[in-house]
Amino acid sequence: MHAGNRSVLVMIDSRIASEKRDAELELFTMLRHLGLAFEVWEAADSFPSAPAHFSDRALYVLGHDGAGRAVSSARARQIVAAVQAGAGFLSLDRRVEEWPAELQALAPKIAGRWRCQDLQVSAPGHYLSAGHAPGSAWLLRQAVVCACTTDADWQAIVTANGQATIAVRTAGGGRQVFFGCGIRVYREDVFGHGRGYDGMLWRAIVWAAAKPLPTRSMPPYLTARIDDCNGAYSAFGYVEAFNRHGISPNLGLFIDEMGPSDWAGATRLFQKKGADFSMHAFRDDFYKARSNYRPYAVLADKPDLSNGGKVTLFEGLGLDHDTGLNLPPAQLRRNVQRMDDAFAAAGIRHSRIINAHYGEVSYTSIPYFLERGASLLCNNNIPGQLYANQPLWRPRPYGLRGINGRSGTVIDHAPAHPELFFASVVYLPYEYAPTHIDILNGYVPFIGESPTVKREAAIARGCFNVRTSLDMMAWGLIMTHEERIDAISLEDWDAIVSAIVETTSKNWDVIPASREEVSVICQRLFRTTLVSAAVDADNRVVCELSGKNDGPSPLTIWLNEGDGCRRVIVELPQVDGYLQTEPLAY
Repeated sequence: MHAGNRSVLVMIDSRIASEKRDAELELFTMLRHLGLAFEVWEAADSFPSAPAHFSDRALYVLGHDGAGRAVSSARARQIVAAVQAGAGFLSLDRRVEEWPAELQALAPKIAGRWRCQDLQVSAPGHYLSAGHAPGSAWLLRQAVVCACTTDADWQAIVTANGQATIAVRTAGGGRQVFFGCGIRVYREDVFGHGRGYDGMLWRAIVWAAAKPLPTRSMPPYLTARIDDCNGAYSAFGYVEAFNRHGISPNLGLFIDEMGPSDWAGATRLFQKKGADFSMHAFRDDFYKARSNYRPYAVLADKPDLSNGGKVTLFEGLGLDHDTGLNLPPAQLRRNVQRMDDAFAAAGIRHSRIINAHYGEVSYTSIPYFLERGASLLCNNNIPGQLYANQPLWRPRPYGLRGINGRSGTVIDHAPAHPELFFASVVYLPYEYAPTHIDILNGYVPFIGESPTVKREAAIARGCFNVRTSLDMMAWGLIMTHEERIDAISLEDWDAIVSAIVETTSKNWDVIPASREEVSVICQRLFRTTLVSAAVDADNRVVCELSGKNDGPSPLTIWLNEGDGCRRVIVELPQVDGYLQTEPLAY
C-alpha cells in the first residue's frame, strides 16, 4: 500500500553496504522513534516499483551518500516538481556531483569538502538549531568530511571551516535541507545519538516535510522521579515543589524506613494524584554509618532501624544484592506480603512503574509485579541482573551505552520477559558530554559531597539533562535521590526545581506530567505503528495505525508557523489490531 500523501519516501541503495548500514542504524532508527509513516525506494531492487510510488509524499529523503546517483532523470523531475508544489526534500547524500542534473537543482553549489571535527551552530533562532546558542560548538569524536556551500540562496544552520554544511532554503512551495556533514555524524564512534544534537536531524525532517504532518512521536513531557524515599524530614512535603508546576513524580519507597508521618504524607499525595509509588526496597541506610551524615532535620516518628548507624542493611524484594541469587521462594512470598500490607495500610496502589533499588529485579519477582499491574521499568538494568556488568544489547531507540558501561535512554521491550517494557530516560556520561542523572549529586552537603548547597550547578545540570532528552524526542526527567533532598532546606529544593521547570519552559515546548502516565503513553505509542498518513480534500488528517495497545494515546500534528513549526496534539482511541481515524481537524 502507499503510505499516504503525508508519508516520507527514503531513497537508499543497498549495494553501497557501508553507507546503507549507517542509514539503517542512524536514520531509520530515528524515523521509527519519530513515529512517521515512511517507505523506501530501494535502488538495488530490480523489481519494478508501483507507478505511484514516487508521487504524493510529504518529504523525499536521500538516505545516505551515493543514494542520489541511482535516481533516474525521470524520477528526479518528478521529485523536483513535487518540491515545487510543496513537498519537502532532505539530502543526507553529500555527493551532489553524482546526481542527475535535474536533481542537482535541489542542492546548493558545493564550494569545497573539508575534514572537520569542530562544527559550529550559526543560525540564531532557526527551528533546526533550537536549544543551541549561535556559535556553540558541535565537537565530534573524530573528523568527518563535510560538503560545504557558500551559496547565497541557502541559509547556514551549521558551519564547518567557516562555510555552511547544514543549510536550508525554501524554493517554490517546498522546504529543502542539505545535511552536508552526512548521516555518519550520528554513528557512536563519531558523535552519536542522545548527546544533544538529535534535534538537528529530526527537526530537519519535520521542518522540511509538507504540513500538516502527523507523527506518533512522544509529546514533550516534563516529569520527575525520586529514588531511595522514606519521606525525608518533611514527610514528602518536598513533592509540593513538583506539584505546583503540574508534575507528579514517581517515588521509589524504602518502606521499612517510613514512619507514621511519612505514610500519612504518602496517603495524602496518592489521594490528590500528586505522586505514584513503587517498591524500591525495604531499606538501605548505609549512609547513616558515615560520620559526616548530617540530615537537615529528622522527624520525631522516623524509625531508627540502624540504631544510630550501628547496624545498616540493604534489604531488597527478591534478589540478593551481594550474590545476585534469587531469594528463596518462601522469603520472596513473605516479602511481597510485607509490601502489600504496607501499601494497603496506607491506602495506596503500587504504581505501574517498577522502580527497584539499583534496578535489580529478580526473575522470580516478575510474576508478582505483573499481578499488581506493574510492568513498566524505569531503570536501565536488565531484569535478573545485578547493577554491575550489564549485558550488551541494542535497545531501541538508539542502542545507547555510556562510557560507564550502562544503557542510556531505553524505550523497548525487556529481553527478560515479553510483558515487561522499558520506558527509561537515563542521563549517562559520554565522551565530550559528561553529565549525571542525579541533579544534586556532588552539589549538596550529603556525606561530604559538597560543603554547601550549589544551587546554580544543580539547576544547570537539571536543565542540561532535560534539554538533552527533549532534544532526542523523549521526555524531560528531573531525578535525584531523596537522601540528598534530606540534606538541604525546602527553600533550596524549591528554588532548584522551580528554576529547572521555568528555564526549560521558556526555551522548550513542555507539558508537565505524571511519571506513571508518561510510561503508559510511551508503551501505547511503541506498540502501534503509523502505517499511513494523509490529508483529504478539506486538509483534514486521516491516519491508519496497526498494532494493539491498552488505551488512548496521542497523535502529534506538525504545522508550519512562520519559518518554523509548531505541534498540535490530539488523542486517538485504543488500537486493537487496526485503526483508521475519522478525518481529524486540528
